[in-house]
Amino acid sequence: MRVRRLSMTGALAVTASLVLASCGGGSDSEESSSGPQTLTIWHYYTADGQIAALERQNELFAEANPDVEFEVVQIPFEQLPTRLLSTATTQDGPDIVLDNVVVDFPALAGSGVLTDLTPYWEDYADAEEVSDSSVWRLDDEVYNVMSYTNLLGLYYNADILDELGIEPPQTVDEFQAALEQVADDGQYTPLTMAGAPTVEGAWMYFPLLLGEGVDYCNLDQDSLEGALGRLQGWSEDGILPREAANWDQTDAWTQFASGDAAFGINGNWNLGAAPDLPFELGSTQFPAGSEGSRVFPGGEGLGIGAFADDPDLAWQYIEDAWLSPEAGLINFEDSGQIPTRADVASQPEVADDELVAPFVEAASNTASWPLNEETAQMQTVIGQVGSSVISGETEAAEAAERGVTGVEEAKEEGGGGCE
Repeated sequence: MRVRRLSMTGALAVTASLVLASCGGGSDSEESSSGPQTLTIWHYYTADGQIAALERQNELFAEANPDVEFEVVQIPFEQLPTRLLSTATTQDGPDIVLDNVVVDFPALAGSGVLTDLTPYWEDYADAEEVSDSSVWRLDDEVYNVMSYTNLLGLYYNADILDELGIEPPQTVDEFQAALEQVADDGQYTPLTMAGAPTVEGAWMYFPLLLGEGVDYCNLDQDSLEGALGRLQGWSEDGILPREAANWDQTDAWTQFASGDAAFGINGNWNLGAAPDLPFELGSTQFPAGSEGSRVFPGGEGLGIGAFADDPDLAWQYIEDAWLSPEAGLINFEDSGQIPTRADVASQPEVADDELVAPFVEAASNTASWPLNEETAQMQTVIGQVGSSVISGETEAAEAAERGVTGVEEAKEEGGGGCE
């Protein structure tokens, strides 16, 4: 599906009450009750649209709460869970944290660094509007809620595809043929994709396995070698630049947004940048394998730090700045993240947008993450072997053996469970 521009609006100015910081802790308990209160927010956003949405959502809350100031702390993706776990010792952490819930939830929820949100959730008037899969529980207690979900899809430069006479691919085989055609033409980079040796890199190519019915719980040598063999071919044939072995998702999007690439595998959080691109953007679902198109659901969980000075104020912030319909539309407009509230997802701004439609469709048939405390390590191993293949350092067969072994070891370290 393709359109030239998204109908997205909104000023992105930062109000004076928003303080950007490189470090921080909980609210200042020394402030008098009549003075301003500070909410400290930890996140790892790097995409411009996500950061813009966060700023506007904070502005939304500040309009009704002028005595509240914000200390917004951007922590590198890989460091945030460690920093949060360390607050169990320091007993001084964020008021609000946006964590990588699909990976870190078991460890964070069981560590005592997050507040039990169950009483708040039970009293939340609009709880029925939020999908149950967006409410994360451990031992029947709620520790994270999600106001949006993130999914992968395939972006394409419609101008390049029109020039070369290529139809947007729907299957992996069609995708392979299209990539080869772009490579043979020689004018453009066929594909941009994060290949960093991290969770980010693993997430980008694992749908090649999900489309064949393979996930972390039934991963085997042959299946992984097949996916890595495709990466190796892309690298050797000039389809995916070797330097992509160190690209994170932001790097990959920057390369695609330059206008020199035909395709980009990336997430819906980049949709907010669509109006500023120098070409006509199109999107479709991740190319389907023999069992269809499937991707992992992503997104950040909203939690309250265990050492927040005012958990009630923090929950009010979550309700108003994230879970409210107005906040959901702000987040979607600026970042393209898919709202988890049914009444927001059905609004014309979301439901009728052609660029968004493939991501909404993907949300109806997502794969399941393993229920294991070492899920992050499983993904890291897969990211590492993928990166080594893209860089040319390792052959697919050797990398696959190392990957399967690493996933099994991580699974055992996490208690042996998976499904």
